[in-house]
Amino acid sequence: MHTLTVKGVYSDFKNKKEILEYYNSNKDFYNLNPFVSGAYVNKEGAIKHKVSFLNVRYKNLQKIAVINVSKGNFQ
Repeated sequence: MHTLTVKGVYSDFKNKKEILEYYNSNKDFYNLNPFVSGAYVNKEGAIKHKVSFLNVRYKNLQKIAVINVSKGNFQ
């Protein structure tokens, strides 16, 4: 079980509704961990690799929304 900090690949989310729609459509998020440069994760991959939470950066990377992967919703 682990947590990843991510952002949308081609978008800056404005609100949590946009984040959840993006996540549920299984689109890729960019992993912001500097040790795994260029890595991507989507809903299916997060479940497969037993990620517990996705910390999603939004509003110009100023805010964080936390997705509980096992529940498929915000914490």
